[in-house]
Amino acid sequence: MARDGGFPGILGAATVSDRKVRLLLFLAIFIVSALPLLAALYFLDSTLKTSLSLGFNPQVTQALEQSAQNLKTLRGLDPERHAVYRQQFESLQQLQQVYSDPEMIRRGILQSLRIYFALGFIAAVAVSLSVAVLLSRTIARAYKQTFDELIAQREKVRYLQEISSWQELAKVLAHEIKNPLTPIEVLVSSLDKSHRALDSAEFGQHLLRTQVMIAEELQHLKRTVNKFADFARLPAVQLTRVDLREALARNLQALTVQLEPAQIDTQFPEGAPVEVELDSTLFRQVLTNIVRNGIEANPQQRVKFTVEVCLQDDSVEIAVANDGVPVKAELSERIFDPYVSSKSGSENMGLGLAIVRKIVIEHGGDIHYEQRHGKPTFVITLPRLRR
Repeated sequence: MARDGGFPGILGAATVSDRKVRLLLFLAIFIVSALPLLAALYFLDSTLKTSLSLGFNPQVTQALEQSAQNLKTLRGLDPERHAVYRQQFESLQQLQQVYSDPEMIRRGILQSLRIYFALGFIAAVAVSLSVAVLLSRTIARAYKQTFDELIAQREKVRYLQEISSWQELAKVLAHEIKNPLTPIEVLVSSLDKSHRALDSAEFGQHLLRTQVMIAEELQHLKRTVNKFADFARLPAVQLTRVDLREALARNLQALTVQLEPAQIDTQFPEGAPVEVELDSTLFRQVLTNIVRNGIEANPQQRVKFTVEVCLQDDSVEIAVANDGVPVKAELSERIFDPYVSSKSGSENMGLGLAIVRKIVIEHGGDIHYEQRHGKPTFVITLPRLRR
């Protein structure tokens, strides 16, 4: 009874999504870890360049040259400390060489920093890779577990819905079969009593009446079985490209003759043909069931129907409204479920609107019930074809 399915396709999509989740998590963690290191290296490089440029200035070079001249003079005046002055003079010469070419020290410092940051970046990347792999696997594992649980719960719900549908079918069948069987049982049991109590002529008349009544009950039982058989044997939709306005006009004209209590008005947009893929025969059954549903819901009155077509970008909307009594709120959400109906009577089994929705869905569209301006309205949406 349930029409849900397609679990292998869903699980296949889940596997693809699982891989995408892992990849996205890895990239996100890697970028978050790498960007701060790159930014820090860039700003430190700029800061060192600025500091070194400010530190190497002409005044420092002049002071070093003056100190070197003073050491030469002191070395000549104090021969005993000649070795000490010579050592200090060589140190000053090294400083002079550095300050005469500041790019040399800048390159040395920056090269060391780059090596340091490169090692740090490699270490950070390794840590990021490890963290990304662990986190992505953990999250992906949790995602898969949650998805599996959802699939399991969905399967349980689907099973319960299927069981509920079978129970509903069993209840309807039991009710429809029990109704004629009960009087048949009573009539058959009365034949034995009548045979003993009545003479042959009276018994013959009683037998004839009993046969007529049993035949009526069997006919009702046969009609019930045929309705279920028709519901089970709905033909497959054969779609052809048609102009929706022409198809609707032709089918509604036939309905007006077929269902006399109905008055049907149309509101179609003007302009180019509205092309859709339609099975005209089955779609006539859709319109017939909707109109008949409105007539049966409003007995002993002439019901006025309005069929309006509205065009959307990629779809076309067909609204079938009537001036009868709206559907009760507690039934409106379940009005398309099988065996659900607001009408009483042995001939009504709640299959008409279920057939309507099945046919509309097989056309690639959908249908819902609403109240527009206080009027009960069935809104059908179909895909629109481009010329």
